[in-house]
Parts: sequence; C-alpha cells; structure tokens
Amino acid sequence: MSDDHDWSNLVGRPVEVWKDGHLIRTGYVDDVAQAAGALWLAGHGADRRALYQKADGYSAKPVCEAAP
Repeated sequence: MSDDHDWSNLVGRPVEVWKDGHLIRTGYVDDVAQAAGALWLAGHGADRRALYQKADGYSAKPVCEAAP
C-alpha cells in the first residue's frame, strides 16, 4: 500500500495505519510532525499514544466515518 500524500491534513481524523500490507492499528491522529513524515495516534483504551513514521514503512489511510 503506497502513501505519498501529506499527513498534515489527517490531524483529528480517524485513520488506518498499515505496514507491509498489514493493518497495524486504527485510531485518531493526535498530531503530525512538521515535516509530515510522522504521525501520533491518540491513545484509546488499552492502546497508548503511538508514533508512526513513513521512513519506517508505515502508511496512513483516512477512514470514512459513518453518518449519524
């Protein structure tokens, strides 16, 4: 899965984080590094806040939220 877009537009949005074709985690983007090469997923429940970097092979895909 390729991810060439700028991650800065993902702040506050739900995403899927992928690596090597495997879904790693879903969550809300808490923050993005200024260069947009890294993002923080907010902690939720047992999942802690976590950093994912493009340089490490991670990609992020926005998730469409269901309409109420």
